[in-house]
Amino acid sequence: MRTVRRSRAALMPTGGAYGEDGEGRPELLRTALARAGVQGSAAVFFGDTPADAVGGREAGVRVVAVATGRASAKELRAAGAADVLESLSDVPAVPAAVGV
Repeated sequence: MRTVRRSRAALMPTGGAYGEDGEGRPELLRTALARAGVQGSAAVFFGDTPADAVGGREAGVRVVAVATGRASAKELRAAGAADVLESLSDVPAVPAAVGV
């Protein structure tokens, strides 16, 4: 899991968290945010599973889900994703979902 910082409409890698940093998504997200010095309310987490959506919400992070995995867009929305993209190939939709 990598964190990025937005600067002049660019996303810049700033840190991350890895499997040995915690068991669950909320814990990993909180670790990555702390390392990057970013508040959850200022972050966006991309995921493709309902567990990603739930974990992001539990960590206080806005979740943008991508329905390219096993979960449908409906399942991702039901799990609490703020936005759901059908794929990352819809290039104009990605910055809009992130708020850039």
